[in-house]
Amino acid sequence: MSRQPIRLPSGHPEIFDTMKIEILRMENGESELSMPFLEEYTQHYGMLHGGAIFTLADAACGVAVASVAKEGKKFLTSGMNINYIEPIREGVTICRAKVLRQGRIMPVESEVWNSGVCAAKATAIYTLVD
Repeated sequence: MSRQPIRLPSGHPEIFDTMKIEILRMENGESELSMPFLEEYTQHYGMLHGGAIFTLADAACGVAVASVAKEGKKFLTSGMNINYIEPIREGVTICRAKVLRQGRIMPVESEVWNSGVCAAKATAIYTLVD
């Protein structure tokens, strides 16, 4: 039995399709997203490029915010920092994100996991816009 993909109520970002990012869970200010290892997103040493990891983390943080934002409310990433801990060389990468405080400005934290190892940690600030 295959599960139905989770889609954002505000529309599905094209970057999700391009990078094969899937929403596995989004509820109550938390999210979990997956992304397969794709050769086209590696750097010259064959490891997943930091920009691809950053994109997954940003996507997971945004989905976590979307899970608590009022319908129709727009938001954007106003700042984000990431620390890379371990390289990613294969397999499916998972990112889990959590909104730390709800309001007009929302801090979010996330962890990127691959093969049971934490590969990166990120913090972000999202701002609701009119």
